[in-house]
Amino acid sequence: MTISKWVNLIYACGAILAYITFSKTLEWIWAIWGSSLPVNQQIIGNTLTLTGLIALGLTVALTLYFYRKPGAFSYLGEVVSELQRVTWPSIDETKRSTLIVIVFTIVLSAYLAVFDWVWKLVTDFLISPGA
Repeated sequence: MTISKWVNLIYACGAILAYITFSKTLEWIWAIWGSSLPVNQQIIGNTLTLTGLIALGLTVALTLYFYRKPGAFSYLGEVVSELQRVTWPSIDETKRSTLIVIVFTIVLSAYLAVFDWVWKLVTDFLISPGA
């Protein structure tokens, strides 16, 4: 796939994320402020609501703004180009590193649990020395 196709795919994914974010944020704001307009007023069919339509407009405007901005397109092209030159780890290296992280997390959790238990005993002894 060419760099320009990857950049277009990034824009499409960004637009989807922006739509979801705008839609949920508008629903949340509408619910908190208790607007007199119905939040889920259906505009087209059963799927597009008023907040969805506003979110769609904001998403299209934001996507077109960044798509037409030459610096953003070239920056994303450079990011894709750099990611194509990265040497990614093999499956075995990934499994080994994941196992090391899991083991280290378990060992550190056990150490902290013992340390916490010891300090609990010490503080209980200091707080109630006569008991």
